[in-house]
Amino acid sequence: MIRESKYSFLYQAADGSIMRPENFLNINKGRTLSSSQLRALGITKVKNESFKQQATSYKLDNKK
Repeated sequence: MIRESKYSFLYQAADGSIMRPENFLNINKGRTLSSSQLRALGITKVKNESFKQQATSYKLDNKK
């Protein structure tokens, strides 16, 4: 069973395999890979077609 990714993108290796960004958080101090890291690894970012955008929360400014 494949879990849904919370990201709007996925990583694709040169051989065509797809990887979730969550798999790289432990090796990159909790952040997704930078563009230079992607180039060094031969990985590209692809759009996650199954991503469903969630509503964003806004802070309301009560000052008038």
